[in-house]
Parts: sequence; structure tokens; C-alpha cells
Amino acid sequence: MKRILITLSLLGLMATSVSRAQDEATPGTLVWCGLDYSKVKMIGTSDFLHPEAIFPAMLNTWNGLFMTEMLPQLEKMTSPVKTDLKAVEAANQKASANQIEREDGTADEKVKPSHITDADIAKMVKNYDLKYKQGIGLVFIMDRLVKAQETGCLYVVYFDVASRKVISSERVVAKAGGIGFRNF
Repeated sequence: MKRILITLSLLGLMATSVSRAQDEATPGTLVWCGLDYSKVKMIGTSDFLHPEAIFPAMLNTWNGLFMTEMLPQLEKMTSPVKTDLKAVEAANQKASANQIEREDGTADEKVKPSHITDADIAKMVKNYDLKYKQGIGLVFIMDRLVKAQETGCLYVVYFDVASRKVISSERVVAKAGGIGFRNF
């Protein structure tokens, strides 16, 4: 998380100053695209028992939580920030119970590997239908939620909105925080 905050701060220093009232994004505008769960693996034998409550309702809830709880922090670090969740919401609609793995294992077996490749990330970003035509896109592509290890894995992806070229992609592995499934 610390690396994410440092990266966002540096991006904020590089961003050009534009009035928040302006609706169009400029090349220096950060465009928050959301949490993309379209390729997530949810791993655990005694968890993720109610897929009908997860797909897509909980995915939308988690994006909403980020908007209310984390976006204000992001806006303090970098300006200007625009949001465009439509593409990620469309991708999340395709997520399904098939992404749940009902097995436990060691961190080396369930946390360390990733099934998402650089090519997957590039393809996902290229397929986003965004309302903004320029700026620096930021999306968190969710890799896996591993309940037995209480760990979440995601890719922090920056991309050029105009060309959809990935600028930076880094896999982040962190201990889950919060109480209950909603805050995992």
C-alpha cells in the first residue's frame, strides 16, 4: 500500500493543474477506473459460499466502498482526478462462480503464483470503453483473494487513456484487513 501511495504522490506532482469543474480530462488527469474483478480467483474451502451474493452485487459494493472511503484520499494526493467506472463495471458483470476455488493451500501454492499475464492486462485495458479520451488511467486488476492466508493480490495498472498502452503494472500482495466479508 505504501508503494501505491508513493506512486500516486509522484503522479500528482507530474499532473497538470486543471479546474475540477471542467468535465474533459487532460493528458495529466488521473482517471480512476475502479476495481476489475473479471479475472479474480477467490480461494478458500469454507468461504465464498454464496456466489449469488458475490457476483456481481458484491463486486459493485466493493467498487462503491472504494469510491466513498479511498477516493477522497486519492484526491488529496493528486489533482485532478476523474472517475470512469463504466468499463470495469461491464467487465465485472462477466465474473462468475467459476472463479471460486474451493481448496486451501500454502502461500507458495495459492498466493505466490498468478494466473494473470502481462498480455492479459494489456488486453483488458485495451478493451475498456471509457468516456474520457485522454489522461492517465489507473485500475486495480484483482488477482486473487485467499482466505486461508488472509491475503489479497492485485495489479496496480497505470495506462495511457488515449492509446491504451500500459505504462506500469505491478503486482501487490497484502494482508487483508477489516472485519467481515464486506471488508476483506
